[in-house]
Amino acid sequence: MRRLLAFATIALAISCRSLPFPDPQLEGEYGMSLKKWTRKVALYSGLETRAFVRMVYLSPEFVTAQALELSRMRAELPEQAAATLAKLRADYRQPSFFAVVYIPDKTANDWNQPDSVWRLALNMGIGERPPASVRRYEVPFNAEMRALYPYLDDYSAGYLIRFPDPAPAPSSPAAEHFAPVEAQFIAAGALGKMMFRWRLDGGPEAPPTAEPGPEQRPATTPKQ
Repeated sequence: MRRLLAFATIALAISCRSLPFPDPQLEGEYGMSLKKWTRKVALYSGLETRAFVRMVYLSPEFVTAQALELSRMRAELPEQAAATLAKLRADYRQPSFFAVVYIPDKTANDWNQPDSVWRLALNMGIGERPPASVRRYEVPFNAEMRALYPYLDDYSAGYLIRFPDPAPAPSSPAAEHFAPVEAQFIAAGALGKMMFRWRLDGGPEAPPTAEPGPEQRPATTPKQ
């Protein structure tokens, strides 16, 4: 009996932590670049899944790879491919990220809202800064977006998050030599705290982390 109970407990834990989408199969040079610049965090509280996030840093290296992939898909001629690359470099000149966010509590999947229950910030060496803009993408995602971000699924929202230029003020003596060595993206709120990290100088990189917030007690109806 105890053995059956143990198996049932394990099965329950697995079912509660299972997510409604598998990891995509990434192939080719673009797939390898996407994998290199993607960080993944699963936020749990006991057996409860609170959030599952894949965060892609649109670094200059990744933007170049994405422009090449776009040009390949569109069968662009060299002049058109050069224009595509120039446009993407201009669009993502400042620190930008694409996030695929799954949160079972749909009211908390609101990163684009001014009064979001999450605080988003980026630290590239001179303190945290809030986003300059957050754009939300929802189902149905178009074919091109699904090809560029195969992490997208019917249960998640996509967010394009842009931050202000991380360099110190032009009048600062440090501005001329500023070169960030790490990018830290934080998403924190009542459900927990998620930290995504990218090492930009080739040094050792700390893994992403997730810490659950206080226990969320279900609302109850007073007894009559």
